[in-house]
Amino acid sequence: MPPDKELLNRSLLLAAQPIYDRANKIAGVELLYRNEDGLNAMEVGESRATSELLFNLCTGITSQMDPTWDPVFLNVSADFLTSGAFLPIDADKVVIELVERLEPTKELIEAVERWRSRGYRFALDDFEFKPSWDPLLKLASFIKVDIATVPFEQAVDHRERLAAYPLQWLAERVETEDEREKYLDAGFDLFQGYFLARPKLIYGRRLNPVGTHLARIISLVYAPEPDVKEVTAAISADPALAVSLLRIVNSPLYRGFSEINSIERVVLRLGFDALRRWVILISTINASSPEPARLILTRAQVCSELAERSRSRNVSSSQAFLVGLLSGVDALMGVELDVFLAQLNLPAEIHDAIIYGRGALGRILSTVRHVEETVAMKRGLDALNPAILVLYEDCRHHVNAMFQEIG
Repeated sequence: MPPDKELLNRSLLLAAQPIYDRANKIAGVELLYRNEDGLNAMEVGESRATSELLFNLCTGITSQMDPTWDPVFLNVSADFLTSGAFLPIDADKVVIELVERLEPTKELIEAVERWRSRGYRFALDDFEFKPSWDPLLKLASFIKVDIATVPFEQAVDHRERLAAYPLQWLAERVETEDEREKYLDAGFDLFQGYFLARPKLIYGRRLNPVGTHLARIISLVYAPEPDVKEVTAAISADPALAVSLLRIVNSPLYRGFSEINSIERVVLRLGFDALRRWVILISTINASSPEPARLILTRAQVCSELAERSRSRNVSSSQAFLVGLLSGVDALMGVELDVFLAQLNLPAEIHDAIIYGRGALGRILSTVRHVEETVAMKRGLDALNPAILVLYEDCRHHVNAMFQEIG
């Protein structure tokens, strides 16, 4: 169980161990697969473990993740590397670790060359300096030396012998200050181990996307010439998927870019290559009941329709849809609304509309929620504006018909 009461009823997402530079500042973090059944990556399958780890990193709702994690180091399987798969994150945000149990076959070396041509960096993990690994030396950016198994004198000799390669040398399993000082004096660049920081278990809540429009979305994003407008509309029709993609765009691996104020901006920010990968990744991991999605999707669509009819030039239908969608993440995903919104790069007017009901967007949301509650309670219907009630019912019937079509 988690050690902190605030983490009760949370899921175990992953573990993270910082990597430090010569000035003792964090220079990256290694992400380690963990699950609540105690199974390791080999037991669940390395490709599956990689997918789950990435998904939990980018969509997990937790206050434990540090947005400054950059880059992240992670292990992947040989099958993953040679399969033609992609990591759905920017190449400059990740370092792929090649562990010693991999066999440096011609196929693997060619796969590493292809990945490297896309900008990915590689670390040779627990490197044992076997001649069979020599072709990978020119493709690597880091060498990780397990100082518990490689004697100090050998590590120094290997570093001097390979000085012509532009490599950063990382001493791992550093367990004492003397060990750190010894490898620091020997010219090592990076350090990792229990003396500096133990792996930290990261707990949080997972987002469970609904697979309602998945087939249509996949067909749209894999079209020879995808249409941004059509893709945006399809994602908007699946609120759980839309929320997951919003979370990904605002995760530590994508943060630092312009604020996201519509689903279209999410599509443009990710680009179709990354979007395809995330849609497939999400679809293979999670599915949940579509029932919560009906209510939230109806709310978002009514907000959008009211914005279209608004006289205010400062209100767009796409922003109104986003407000309606995000206002329901607590019901949809079982996460705290304010905690979730705090992790998104939202304009103040969208945040304040959802939390405080401020501005034109806030008034639209309040109106829709009032109609929603009145319809649910079936009391006071005669006091509602007939036009708004008709609009609400039309949107609700449209959503129900859509779910029946794809069900």
